[in-house]
Amino acid sequence: MNVLIAGEDVVAFRIAEALMRNHNVVFLGPETADAPRLEKLDIQVVFGAVTSPEALETAQVRKADVFVAVTSSDEQNIIACLAAQRLGAKRTICILARPGFLSVGTDDDALAESLGIDMVVRPGTQLADEIIRIVTVPGALDVEVFADGRIRLLRFAVEENAPITRSPLRDLKLPGHVVLVMIRRGEQIIVPKGDTQLKAGDKVIAMGRWDAVRRLLLRFLRSEYHGADQHKAMVVGGGNVGVAVARGLRDAHWQVKLIESNRARCNEIAAQLDCLVLHGDGGDIDLLEQEGASEMSVLVAVTDNDEKNLLISLLAKQLGTERIVTRADRLANERLFERVGVDVVRSAGGAAIRSVIRRVDRSESEIRAELEHGEACIIELELPASFNRIKLADLRPPEFARVATIMRGRSVIVPGGNDMLGAGDHLLIFCLRKDEDQTRAYFSEPPHLPVEKA
Repeated sequence: MNVLIAGEDVVAFRIAEALMRNHNVVFLGPETADAPRLEKLDIQVVFGAVTSPEALETAQVRKADVFVAVTSSDEQNIIACLAAQRLGAKRTICILARPGFLSVGTDDDALAESLGIDMVVRPGTQLADEIIRIVTVPGALDVEVFADGRIRLLRFAVEENAPITRSPLRDLKLPGHVVLVMIRRGEQIIVPKGDTQLKAGDKVIAMGRWDAVRRLLLRFLRSEYHGADQHKAMVVGGGNVGVAVARGLRDAHWQVKLIESNRARCNEIAAQLDCLVLHGDGGDIDLLEQEGASEMSVLVAVTDNDEKNLLISLLAKQLGTERIVTRADRLANERLFERVGVDVVRSAGGAAIRSVIRRVDRSESEIRAELEHGEACIIELELPASFNRIKLADLRPPEFARVATIMRGRSVIVPGGNDMLGAGDHLLIFCLRKDEDQTRAYFSEPPHLPVEKA
C-alpha cells in the first residue's frame, strides 16, 4: 500500500516509522522538519508545503492509497486532505488536535462526510477514551479490546502477597480461557513458562475472555488483603480531556472530584458535570491532602503541562494515592514518567499514532495494538492455505511470539498447547516489535514439523 504522510513533528515521524514496515511511505513536510531523524527511516522524503498542489504532486499523491495529514495546524490538515483527495488520493485521514474544532455534535463521521474526508481523528478524544477504559478496570495499567469485545488484554502490576507469587505457574490452577503473554520485571522481559514464579511488582500482560481475565485479576494478581474497590477518582485539569474523563467516569458510576486552577473555567465546567468541581492548584500538596487524595482509587493528572502533571503525580504518590494516571504530551516523557513511579502514562500524540496505525493498516497481518510504548504489539494474521494442521505446542515461533487468540469462523478460542492451528485461522499474536517481521514470516509458511491428523 502507498501511504503519503504530511507532517512536521515527532508524531508524523512515529506514524511513518510504524507504517514503513508493511507499506511504501512518502513523507511530505517543510525543510525545517527533523532531517537527521527522517534519514534514519526507510521512506521517501519530499520537502514542501503540505497544502501545495505542486508539492503534493511531487510526493506522488495520485498513487497514494492513504493520505494522512498530521501537521500542528488543524486548518492546514483539512485543506491538505481536501487537496489530496481532489488530486487522486484514495483515502484521507485528518488529525484535528483542537478539541471541539468543527464539531458536528459528537459524531466525527458526520464531520468527515460533510468535509469530504474519509476519517477524522481527534487525539484528545482518543486519549480520554483510553484513560477511561484503563481507569474503570481496578488496578489496570493498560486495557485493550479485541474480537468485537470478546477478548480483552490486561496489563497489571502484581501486588504484595498476591496468590500468583506463591508457586511456579505450573502449580497454580489459573483460570482457563486466558493466556499470560509477557512479564516485565524492571527492564527485563520474561516469557511466561511453567517454571516461572512471579514476584510482587512484576507487570503481567494477559489476554483472554473478560470473565476469565477478571478472575485472574481478582483471585491471583491482587493481594488477598485487598479491600473493596471504592471507585473514587480525582481529576486534576479541567481542559477538554479532563472534562471528558470526569464525565466518562461519572457515567460509569464513579465518585469524581475535579480540580481546575482557572476560576472562570471552573464555573463553566461546573454547569456541565455531575461532580464536585474545585478551584485550586493541583500542585498544592495541602489541597490534595485536604481533598482526600490518599483515599482515592485513582488520581488522573491531565493538565496541558507535562512538568505540572509529573509534580502532581509525585505528590499524589507521596500521599499514598492507590493508582496514578498521567498525561505526558511529549512522547519522550512517557517512559521517563513511568521510570519515576507513575503507574500509567498516556499522551495525545501516542493516542493519535495508535489510532492512525489501526485505521491505515488493513492488511491481513494488521497491527491491532501497540504496547509497552511501541516495544511490543498485537498483530492479526490469517494462516495461508498451505499451512498444515499442527498443535500449538509443536510450533517454534520467535521466543516472545505468543498465539493469544484463534478466530475460526464465528468461534473465538483462547488456546492451550493442545489446540490445533490450521489454514484459514485468524490469529491474534503477541510479539516484540523487533520480532514482528520474523513472526509474520514464520506463520506465513507451513511448519516443517510432524503434523497431527484430524
